[in-house]
Amino acid sequence: MKPMIHDIASAPQTNLSEQATAFLAVSGTDIFALGHYPGNPIYPGVLIAERLCALARQHAQTVLGPSTTAVAIKRVQYLDAIVPGEVVEISASIRKQCRDEVELATVARVGDTMKTRASVICRRGMLPSSDGPLSLCEIRKPGRGIAHRALPAILPHRYPFLLLDTIDDYVAGETLRARKIVNRSSPLFIAQQPDTYPHSLAIESIGQAGIALYFLSRADSRPCDIVLGSLTDVKFLATIPFDSVLTVEARIERQLENGVVLSGTARVGAQTVVSVASLVAMNDPR
Repeated sequence: MKPMIHDIASAPQTNLSEQATAFLAVSGTDIFALGHYPGNPIYPGVLIAERLCALARQHAQTVLGPSTTAVAIKRVQYLDAIVPGEVVEISASIRKQCRDEVELATVARVGDTMKTRASVICRRGMLPSSDGPLSLCEIRKPGRGIAHRALPAILPHRYPFLLLDTIDDYVAGETLRARKIVNRSSPLFIAQQPDTYPHSLAIESIGQAGIALYFLSRADSRPCDIVLGSLTDVKFLATIPFDSVLTVEARIERQLENGVVLSGTARVGAQTVVSVASLVAMNDPR
């Protein structure tokens, strides 16, 4: 996964304590602010997770070699929102090593305030490729479907951070299936064009599918801004090629007083590319 927003220090630095560091400057003119959320921008949790994974992978390469990949996130905890005007210090240190795999502790902080922390697993070797380019047989007619033009009435996200195209089917309180066509046209890729579609954006699509299901399942379905509380047991199983259809499935595991616990998967064809065992989404308290 490659970073998509400009870094103050583009290359990580390693000090004598074997801790790699990098910096991220967040501005209200960054592209994410258009859609997450208009008038109340929060740096997306999946993008800070992507930054942590990227630095963990770069640091793990120092012990495992250049063909090292971030393959899983054991847990991410979002402790405080990152907002425009903040300079975020990101750090990664190796916690455990076992043959071809290392576990890294990663942290994002602003000054003395810890914003996010995560445990990232990196492994020697590359992820397999998923099934490939767009196929017309993947474009199914929706069951209990919701068209793209109706999604803003269900979700608080807006272009370019609305990362679902259509909802194909759902059962209130249980499951939802949606689609996202992944291509290179997104302005999210203006700063840097990745070779494959970022796993972090697939996680965001899973989250948005679950949040849509959450709002569709409530008596009061009006959307409100949502923040991530945590992600647990996230697995990156294959690369995501551009010009393919991402099928997203989300399930409500538990309703909370002010949020929801979700799980979900994203796949290309028959190949699951990302799985999330637990995603906690909370109504924004700000």
